[in-house]
Amino acid sequence: MNKKMFRLSVISAAVLLTLTGCDSNSSSSSDPTPTPTTTAPADKPPIASDVTISGVKQGIPVSGELLGSDPDGDALTYSFSEKDKAINLIDDVYAFSHGELSVNGNQFKYTSISGQDASITYTVTANGASATAKIEIIADIPPTADTVTIDGAKQWVPISGELLGSDEDGDALAYSISENDVAINKVDDVSIYTFSHGELKLDGNQFEYTSISGQDVSISYSVTANDISTSAKIEFVNVANDPLAYQQWHLRNTGQKSYALSEQMAQGLVDAGFYTPVEAAEALAEGEAEELVAGEDMNVAAAYAQGVTGAGVTAVVVDSGLEIRHEDLIDNVLVNRSLNLAVSANDRTDPTSLSDSGDHGTSVAGLIAAKGWNNIGSRGTSPDTGLIGMNYLGGDTIEQTELLIHGFPGSGISTSEEISAFNRSYGITWPAFIAYSALDEAIESYPNLMLRSGKGALNIKSNGNSFIDGGREGAFCKDNGANELGLTCYSAAFEPSQAHPYYLSVAAVNANGKHTSYSTAGASTMISAPAGEYGRWAPAMVTTDQMTCINGYSGFNGRTISAWGGAYGEDFAASQFPFNYPGHPENASCNYTSTFNGTSSAAPNASGVVSLILSANPELTWRDVRHILASTSTLIDAGNEKVKLTLPGGSFFAHDGWVKNAAGYHFNNLYGFGRVDAGAAVAKALDYSESLGEQIITEWKGLGSTAGEEALQATIPDNSAIGVTRQIEVTEDIIIEAMQFEFDIRNDDMGSFVNDNLLSSAGNDLALEVVSPSGTRSVLLSSKQALLEASWSSANGYSEGYILDGAVFLSNAFYGENARGTWTIKALDTGDTNFEFSDTEDLVILINEETEEKPTGMINNPVESVLEGVSLRTFGRAAQ
Repeated sequence: MNKKMFRLSVISAAVLLTLTGCDSNSSSSSDPTPTPTTTAPADKPPIASDVTISGVKQGIPVSGELLGSDPDGDALTYSFSEKDKAINLIDDVYAFSHGELSVNGNQFKYTSISGQDASITYTVTANGASATAKIEIIADIPPTADTVTIDGAKQWVPISGELLGSDEDGDALAYSISENDVAINKVDDVSIYTFSHGELKLDGNQFEYTSISGQDVSISYSVTANDISTSAKIEFVNVANDPLAYQQWHLRNTGQKSYALSEQMAQGLVDAGFYTPVEAAEALAEGEAEELVAGEDMNVAAAYAQGVTGAGVTAVVVDSGLEIRHEDLIDNVLVNRSLNLAVSANDRTDPTSLSDSGDHGTSVAGLIAAKGWNNIGSRGTSPDTGLIGMNYLGGDTIEQTELLIHGFPGSGISTSEEISAFNRSYGITWPAFIAYSALDEAIESYPNLMLRSGKGALNIKSNGNSFIDGGREGAFCKDNGANELGLTCYSAAFEPSQAHPYYLSVAAVNANGKHTSYSTAGASTMISAPAGEYGRWAPAMVTTDQMTCINGYSGFNGRTISAWGGAYGEDFAASQFPFNYPGHPENASCNYTSTFNGTSSAAPNASGVVSLILSANPELTWRDVRHILASTSTLIDAGNEKVKLTLPGGSFFAHDGWVKNAAGYHFNNLYGFGRVDAGAAVAKALDYSESLGEQIITEWKGLGSTAGEEALQATIPDNSAIGVTRQIEVTEDIIIEAMQFEFDIRNDDMGSFVNDNLLSSAGNDLALEVVSPSGTRSVLLSSKQALLEASWSSANGYSEGYILDGAVFLSNAFYGENARGTWTIKALDTGDTNFEFSDTEDLVILINEETEEKPTGMINNPVESVLEGVSLRTFGRAAQ
């Protein structure tokens, strides 16, 4: 013990004795009273508590507070150590193996270098006493992301999945998307990402991807939590596609050429001397600008996106045949259900055509239901719909044919079977009006009234290809001015099957969303659908063809290829039809064609949409389907112009363009209610709540001969806008679904020759219009149409002296209006017509069958035409 401590001990002992001791023997009262003393309280040591800092990110400073205190309020100082080793302050920073710490009083800032959890010991000292505690550094755990694999997605069909991002700390996650290390931005701030190959919609960690390319792809995604990101992949493998679908503009129009407007074609024209290189280049550029318009399609991808691809229904292809073993049809063809109707057939269940130069029906079938997503060939509009074929065209057929092609007993079609459509891509073209037949109506209405347990199947009918000419009238519609004016050469009404609502008439449109060069017009047109031109200067259809390069439109024996090869050489033919000519890498076996067109293409595309509608909602009736099509079809070619004829006494609009009727429906004789929209139609079918009630068909009401009365004898003034007008009153309160109008119009020169070798202009000059009680106007006959011969009927042959005899017109223009009220019907003669025929090669009218002498021209009708009778009939439902 040192001296200092010893002295302190002695003093302490003396004090103790003074406080507690006494001499027991001392009793002296003279001693003073002792004075008590106190001890100063002991100094209390400081206190330190552990500090925990969570979510620390590498390189990102975080702040905190050291939890040191002193009960006595003494000043505190702090020191730091790591693993019992003091850490010295250098340049105001304590440097650890894992990070750096700066301190200001009891406030600190820590920056993690390692990004790992760490522990720092800190000591708080006050008045020589100390306490220690810990700063626990809990590093932020980065989010994780795992690869997502989607196996078996389908081109154009959305598929859903979940991004596999997570964060152990429970931090909020954010996702970003990239392709080839390039960030893909959201479209219009909506979580939709567009790639070169498809489209991704993102909602939280849930995604929906639609493949556009049909190829296997990889998408990078990053998951970010607390500003830390991790990346992974979405792998789409075994994506199912159809290799030619990317060229099928009618399904999804991207502005593709569909093998038309090719450089090979242009070079072939140059090599053959038809064009100079500059002319060819200019023609191609002009064609691309005018004919290729992205977005002008049937919107089928939107139907597929709703999960509807045509399953559960069957379409019947009534045509020239159907190659039931075609690689792209066989999976949809119902086994042993097709019919060969030829008298000479060996196998009644196989309607495969024996032609080697193309089978119309096989190409039609492919447009309806070429199997989808089988990685083969093309895709049908309704790619999972069943197919039955019947070879109605092209030869002698058995006597029951007309019944069987309408699904009567014996066809193998039961009344409860889900038949969606009978596709009828055929028709009659003749320069005369063919009279209506009640018997034909009874047969043709059977699918609508009897099949699908009374709900009805639809007859889908092509409008015809006689807008410019019909191949029976020579140059008539060029010579009379119809072509120049933009009027149809033939009316769809010339064919009686298009005069009742049981056949749904379909017009054709191009890849630019406008009328094709050939599609016949008329008030009976219900809808339009894509078909295209001829596959050279504008796209046609890419569809199935007879298999092998020995048969079919494509291959060695294709009609056009053979003709052009014979005329100009094989090299030229190959240049003009590169996809169809043998050797194209995408058509090695010539099982497909790129030149199919006509309203024969429009009808099956519409049949495909009808099949999608009934697949979406099997409870719909055939009238519901018509209603859906009228309500959802797209108004196209909005600038389509009227055609006005100026006449003595006024004018006549031979074509009205688009007309909005009193019920709000837009109608055009070229397009009907517009181009079919599969996506909109399926959406309406899935959410269909309307009730059309029972169909009402009124009795015929009219005047004169058509009403069983004495003929009217109402003269139609020649070359006059005044015409002759009659009115018919309808008393029934009926919502119109279709209107029929019957006419008897006489002209004594029809069916004979004027001045021995001229035709009367009476049929050419005749025009008919109807105005409904609501004021809507419909042109039934525009004039300048190919009515060259007397009216004809299957029962009586030609009705000499009649332009129209028992002629029935259908108009869809009044759809949705109320029929009640006064209907105004007008017949007029629009011309003083005299001209010579410039070309009679295709004219079917002969003056003398032995000499094959033909008429040389047309003379203005020497006698005026006479309206003898007019009647109307309404198809519809009771007004609510």
